[in-house]
Amino acid sequence: MKISIDIDMSPQEARELMGWPDMSKLHEASIASLNEQLKSGNQEVMMSMLKPYLDSSQQAFTFYQKMMQGMADGGHSAKK
Repeated sequence: MKISIDIDMSPQEARELMGWPDMSKLHEASIASLNEQLKSGNQEVMMSMLKPYLDSSQQAFTFYQKMMQGMADGGHSAKK
């Protein structure tokens, strides 16, 4: 037996149902602060926020390259 239930609700209604706090004001304040710092020329704030994502993206790309190279080599590594 398979039962499906579709619930149509907004994100706000879902937060209220689950008892989660409304973080929209904190989000708006954080974005406004970030925009203000970027407008004043403080690029270090943006880089400090992006650095973890950029580092993990580079690691993922390196893994992808190695995987593709392994597939291209037919799974055999060349021994010298």
